Amino acid sequence: MRTRLTVVLAVVVGLLVPVGVAEAVYDPDGVPQRNDGGGELRARGRGQVDVTGSGLVKIRLRGDAEIAVGAGTAIALWPFGTAPARRLEGGTTIALEDFSGILVVRGPDFSISARGRFRSITARGEGVARLGGRGWYRASGGSFGTWTRPGVTVAYGL
Repeated sequence: MRTRLTVVLAVVVGLLVPVGVAEAVYDPDGVPQRNDGGGELRARGRGQVDVTGSGLVKIRLRGDAEIAVGAGTAIALWPFGTAPARRLEGGTTIALEDFSGILVVRGPDFSISARGRFRSITARGEGVARLGGRGWYRASGGSFGTWTRPGVTVAYGL
C-alpha cells in the first residue's frame, strides 16, 4: 500500500512541475508553432532526421549525415573505433558516409540532415526538427510521442 501511494504521489508531482517551453507540432504542412524561450528536444529511433536552428545538437549516429554550418558554428566528430576525433569551424558543409559515432554541432546557425539509427538525439536552443521513420521524442514543454514514417515536426525553443 505504501509503495502504491509513493508511486501515485510521484506521478502527481511530476505532472505539476513545469519543465520548460517547447512544443511538438502535428500539422500536415509541417509548419511549427512559435513559443517563447529556450527549449530542448530528446529523441531516439531510426530513419531520417533534419534539424535546423541554433544552439547545440548532439547526435549518436550509425549512418549518413550532411552538416552545413554558418560562421561562428563548430562541428565536433567522435567516431567509434580507431579513427581520431575531428573539430571543424564554421562556414563549411561536410558529408559523412557510414559514420558511426557522436557528432556535436554548436553555434548560431546550422542545418543537419541524417539518415540511419539514432541511439540518441539531443537539441538545445532554438530550432525545428523533422523526424521521419520510427522512434520516440520528448520536448521540454512536456510534448512527447512517437515518430513514424510520415514524420512529425517538432519545434523547440521558438
